[in-house]
Amino acid sequence: MLSTQVLNSNLEMQKKNYLKRIIIFMGGDDEDLSAFLKRFGFAEEELSGVRDELNSYRSIPGTTIERYMNRVINTIVEEERPVFLKGIMVGVAIRKAVGAMNKVLSMD
Repeated sequence: MLSTQVLNSNLEMQKKNYLKRIIIFMGGDDEDLSAFLKRFGFAEEELSGVRDELNSYRSIPGTTIERYMNRVINTIVEEERPVFLKGIMVGVAIRKAVGAMNKVLSMD
């Protein structure tokens, strides 16, 4: 029989491998993000349109994150602002979760 220590060590290794896969997926490039969003029913055309619009704001010389956000927010009609805010909050929550998982994994 396997000892409890061996079982716990094996379980800990499985958790870390799982976390690494999540980090790679959530912290990856736009293609990974697109695949992730498609699982929630977003079409490629929707993703491409938004990506292109946001990239056009980023490409303006001298754009800071504040100016970038300002440009994006100014294009949103009043009744869509709560939806936009939810999106930002979810994005921040995901980024924090990835950061926390990276921190746990780096403790090895």
